[in-house]
Amino acid sequence: MVQLSTVHAINTSLAQQPLVAVFAGGTSGIGEFVLNALARFHGAGGQSLRVYIVGRNSQKAEERIADCRRLCPDGDFRFVKTDLSLLWEVDAACSDILAQEAKEKNGRVDMLYMTQHEIQFGPRLGESHFDLYHGSWAPC
Repeated sequence: MVQLSTVHAINTSLAQQPLVAVFAGGTSGIGEFVLNALARFHGAGGQSLRVYIVGRNSQKAEERIADCRRLCPDGDFRFVKTDLSLLWEVDAACSDILAQEAKEKNGRVDMLYMTQHEIQFGPRLGESHFDLYHGSWAPC
């Protein structure tokens, strides 16, 4: 197992360089915790930090951004609103981030952190689906 002192040293070294991170699912749970830790390390004397928080809930994202700005006042925190459980929205989110990065000097993505909720491969509640057993369309 990796020693905690090694983890702290690596986190500190990450803060010593400019970093662009994308958090898919950073508004709650483990993603929120990691996002706050990254902001805390960069806020304690790190170089530039730019973070894209990708998610569905604008209110939670704004709360996370406010927390991160308190921890890292010089950081640039941006929300990309999308529903990653809808696969066709993944391309739109990526295009949005790429377009924003194209406007930045040395635009890039250094880190992708994915903790979004699982993807459902069936119909959503309330939508109809084809019931293979009965051979007809049925509501969920």
